[in-house]
Amino acid sequence: MIIRSPAVAGILYEADTYRLLAQIESWLAEGDSRALPRPPKALIAPHAGYPFSGTTAAAAYRLLEPIYDSIRRVVILGTSHSAPTSGLWSPRCDIFRTPLGDVPIDHYACRALLERPEVQELDVQHDLEHSIEMQLPFLQTALDSFTLIPLLVGECSATALADILTLLWGGSETLFVVSTGLSRNLSYSAAIAQDERTAQRIRSFDNRLGYQEACGFNALNGFLLVAQRKGLEARQVALTTSAEMSGQKQQVRGCGAFVFY
Repeated sequence: MIIRSPAVAGILYEADTYRLLAQIESWLAEGDSRALPRPPKALIAPHAGYPFSGTTAAAAYRLLEPIYDSIRRVVILGTSHSAPTSGLWSPRCDIFRTPLGDVPIDHYACRALLERPEVQELDVQHDLEHSIEMQLPFLQTALDSFTLIPLLVGECSATALADILTLLWGGSETLFVVSTGLSRNLSYSAAIAQDERTAQRIRSFDNRLGYQEACGFNALNGFLLVAQRKGLEARQVALTTSAEMSGQKQQVRGCGAFVFY
């Protein structure tokens, strides 16, 4: 059995099991949890360190509470921060481990994806990349047991990714999570202005986003295209910056959380 051990526990989020669980549960218990007209099908959530993005991510994850026991499979679309890449990668492992336990890979779905020319099986990009890992403790806290389809998305056309996501769409048992930050290294006022424009484009299903708007723009574009095809509606639930937590208004990073239903 191949286990993908946590790479950034103790760096970007708490490594102690009980402290981590208490922290996430406290965030999920805060804020607005108004019911959606229909059950959530997808979330967009940030992957910055929890001190900067935890409360933002929780704004989306708390909306899963009414369906916590019906979701059995989660597709996470991450992005590689270590090197320019192309196509999509499915991990060569059996388990993703976090301080909250183990999440099994949906091998049947991952093997089927390898029939697509855009998808490769590779473990190197998954070893230290944090964009998928950062979503797992929230999912482990908010949901019952589930299997995982983790995909790192590099250069890939929105149409090709949308077609792949259509194959994975499933029913109420399947949830999609797009892991992405928004603006980076801007002044506070510039980050606020840019992220508001980006959020409006996300809410209107604009699938022509670029790297300046979001590090996970390739994943976002493909997801927004399939979400539009499927007739989903979008709700913005949080839009914040690192300045709210650090007080530092230079080199600001933006975080957003959205839910689709």
